[in-house]
Amino acid sequence: MQKNEHNRYCITCDAPICRYCISCGGHKSHEILTIYRHVYQNVVPLSEMETHMDCQTIQPYKCNKKWVVSLTPLPHNGSGSLIEGDGACNVCKRKLTDSDRFRFCSISCKVQAISGVRRGQHGVGTSQVRDGREQADNPSKRKRSRKGVPHRAPFF
Repeated sequence: MQKNEHNRYCITCDAPICRYCISCGGHKSHEILTIYRHVYQNVVPLSEMETHMDCQTIQPYKCNKKWVVSLTPLPHNGSGSLIEGDGACNVCKRKLTDSDRFRFCSISCKVQAISGVRRGQHGVGTSQVRDGREQADNPSKRKRSRKGVPHRAPFF
């Protein structure tokens, strides 16, 4: 038996689904997006995504002769692909191939820019209401660091 991967997304149900869920017939008349893997990242075909949102400012990639857009930014890993100023994604500062046409490297960067929430720019001491209760934006910090000076076993 093959892996039961959630490589499709039902827009009508707003839930990830697998191919077995589709074969059961519960999503017969629903709109379904297919999610592919490209360079260890989840991507969606550009032609399918354009029917749901404006993708003109998102940089597409070529994957098996299809144009796709990434759901999340590609990892940076100190590759030198982070730049400041022109030619970079407006949110995560990843280098773009054509900075005149594109402003974002992924769908999540565009959503963050539209919603006004950017990484590392939260107000100090602000709070948000989530699930009916207030939570602070500042995460709790450890009193002590996790790693310290290594201690050798005593010699007997």
